[in-house]
Amino acid sequence: MQCSLCACTVFDPIGKKENSLFVRCRQCQLIAIQPHPSDHELDTFYKNYVYTERIINPRKKWLRYRIRAWLLRRLAPGKKFLDIGCNVGNMVAAAHAVGCDATGIDISQTAIAHARQLWQNCRFFNETTEQFSGRGEKFDIVFCSEVIEHIRDLHSFMRALTKLVNANAILFFTTPDSGHFRVPTKNLIAWSELRPTEHVAIFNKDNIQRLFRQYGFHSFSQVPMHRANLRFYTRYTGGDSFSVNNNAA
Repeated sequence: MQCSLCACTVFDPIGKKENSLFVRCRQCQLIAIQPHPSDHELDTFYKNYVYTERIINPRKKWLRYRIRAWLLRRLAPGKKFLDIGCNVGNMVAAAHAVGCDATGIDISQTAIAHARQLWQNCRFFNETTEQFSGRGEKFDIVFCSEVIEHIRDLHSFMRALTKLVNANAILFFTTPDSGHFRVPTKNLIAWSELRPTEHVAIFNKDNIQRLFRQYGFHSFSQVPMHRANLRFYTRYTGGDSFSVNNNAA
């Protein structure tokens, strides 16, 4: 097995959970399941996946998300907004409310059905990032919260992402942070973010920035978090700091 981020083949075991082995790449420190779930296993898992927190009182969430959507709108070069992994569409609706041309995508059929019912003035697609990037649309704002830890092929995802953004597009990103001070380092396997099948890649601040810089995203601005989570803004400036391929060192 190769690390899905840096292609290193040397790992340190963390431990087993629900018959899944979690390991840490010795080179870039990415945490992963070994072996990765198959495409079929992931398709089955996410077909009807709904993030329960977002479907409970969605209009209350919508009101809270409007502040973040307003800030992103002010930072962006235009008003085209995309939520990757939109679930039931609360952030998409919030972006629409502050004047964005808002679109959401998600691989869960059930989540998209909920989104279309809740927010009929927004666009929603039941597609992967790779599938949606084939439509030829470009966006000025990308919101991607708690998604990349679910991605099996990181480089395929990032290539698709670069096809979806205009120059100077702003991206807001969140994912669990394995380097956070609240992570139980002495018993890492007990950490709630190590979830078999669901979470296949867990990052820290250094390796997530390395991945994004490799694909032309720069000017990182991190939001301090009390819980073990990475939140940051970054901007797409094009070009790359490293060779963009699956064997990047």
